[in-house]
Amino acid sequence: PRGDSHIPVALSPLLVPGASRAVLQWGTGPPDLDTYVTVPNPDRSLPDCLVSYRQKSCFRAGSAGYVNLDLDSTGHGPSGGLPETTTFGPPPASGRYIYRAQHYSGSSSDRLLASGATVTLFTPQGQRRFVVGRDGYVEGINWFVFSLEAPLMQATPCDRTSCPTSLCAAGGYRTRQGSTYLC
Repeated sequence: PRGDSHIPVALSPLLVPGASRAVLQWGTGPPDLDTYVTVPNPDRSLPDCLVSYRQKSCFRAGSAGYVNLDLDSTGHGPSGGLPETTTFGPPPASGRYIYRAQHYSGSSSDRLLASGATVTLFTPQGQRRFVVGRDGYVEGINWFVFSLEAPLMQATPCDRTSCPTSLCAAGGYRTRQGSTYLC
């Protein structure tokens, strides 16, 4: 291969038993994609928690449902940039975790679909790679990537039933029209 070719590789340090990690990578554009994870609250009488660049973790490390945005990567340039990494710490809270990526400051799905974005999920069962435009679905500036069913942490690509667009109301929406949030 020529010296200017790039082959993206997702690596993950050794995780503590029972933990999982998601690694979001993309090409040179758009300059910023953001990770959003809806985390089930261990106390089902309370609302779910949302991990994003605004709130980098939910719950305390070592407590049920702990999720942490380890790296919020911004400013991709001509050669790309750093990946965003999110750790799902043990023990998981029962329920559905939903992972999505958003084109920060985007106005349509065009650049997100052309980004070449991938999410590699490392779980105790192995690793799985999700590709924008192939896995999950794109709505506006959001790519709904996968859901994890706890406590087994089995990943399934998002569909409109398992990962509803109503989640955008919690954060990461493109625009708001009255009480309607558009992803």
